[in-house]
Amino acid sequence: MEEKAAVAGVKEREKMEEQWRLYEAFNELHGLAQEFSTPFEAPAILVVGHQTDGKSALVEALMGFQFNHVGGGTKTRRPITLHMKYNPDCESPLCFLVNHSDSTVVDQKSLEAIQAFIEAENMRLESEPCQFSSKEIIIKVEYKYCPNLTIIDTPGLIAPAPARKIHSLQAQAAAVESLVRAKMQHKEYIILCLEDCSDWSIATTRRVVDSELSRTVIVSTKLDTKIPQFARASDVEVFLSPPACTLDGFILGDSPFFTSVPSGRAISLREVEDISCLEEKLGRTLSKQERSRIGISSLRLFLEELLQKRYINSVPLIIPLLEKEHRNATRHLNEIDEEFRLAINTRLVISCALNSDLRKFIYWKSGVVVPSIGV
Repeated sequence: MEEKAAVAGVKEREKMEEQWRLYEAFNELHGLAQEFSTPFEAPAILVVGHQTDGKSALVEALMGFQFNHVGGGTKTRRPITLHMKYNPDCESPLCFLVNHSDSTVVDQKSLEAIQAFIEAENMRLESEPCQFSSKEIIIKVEYKYCPNLTIIDTPGLIAPAPARKIHSLQAQAAAVESLVRAKMQHKEYIILCLEDCSDWSIATTRRVVDSELSRTVIVSTKLDTKIPQFARASDVEVFLSPPACTLDGFILGDSPFFTSVPSGRAISLREVEDISCLEEKLGRTLSKQERSRIGISSLRLFLEELLQKRYINSVPLIIPLLEKEHRNATRHLNEIDEEFRLAINTRLVISCALNSDLRKFIYWKSGVVVPSIGV
């Protein structure tokens, strides 16, 4: 019995290591795509939401630890790519900052050092005309509570009131929306769209993102504050299972996810309380499908499995692109090598000619007859 358990444990470990290698390979592809603007892109989760939708808190909850400062205002002026890797041996987060000019250079940094770097970048960009940059800050994280996910946290969308006195804020809103829309052009990205509303007919964020919602996962945040607002069980039913016509399309996962991120990050306890409150409002027990859409834990599992499937499905498409890039790079190197050889030959010819002329000049000045080539 113990022998079978040991064999099963070894197989499970080997399977996990294979998944890690695939995950690492796609992380490297993502970094190369950013650095060299290559035609391939690795699947990733692109987080989109307004500044007050609880975006930063949700990302931190998915990571399993507090990473960036959470609060109002603009906290992210450059997209932050987080390559999260589950490592059961890491009792505390192990963080690495990828060099912005060379993705092969990765420096291990303390969490405080990375936070300081992000703050410095925010301050630098705040003083520039555009105030935002599309170039990603790439960070690798290993932790025993991390899922195997690549998440791109984008700057929060801004919705200023239409007034001349806040023209600068309107310009910022346009810049952020342009940046986010450009990131969404990558068809391999899964869009994690956050909505902070209790009425799906007035939800706004999804109207900015994928119009067909075919690659969008919708998350309703701050569930714990919304539950008390429902007076009737029918309102809760519509909120948990909105009809397709209300969402203007068919989303990934078939229905939205619902999350709460409590202070102190007591995630599991909050999820139990949310389910209990919903069942009390409905007057019935939630189905297995409904439960699978409640809480951070369910969202993490869904995203991890979805991303793993995308990795596997992308392999047959990416290999030909990599082979093409390899052929192009090889041809380019051969051309450079040929140019280098020609340059050397030309330099040798010029050098020989100059030496011959110099020798004739010396002989002439000294009154010596220049010897013939045959001498």
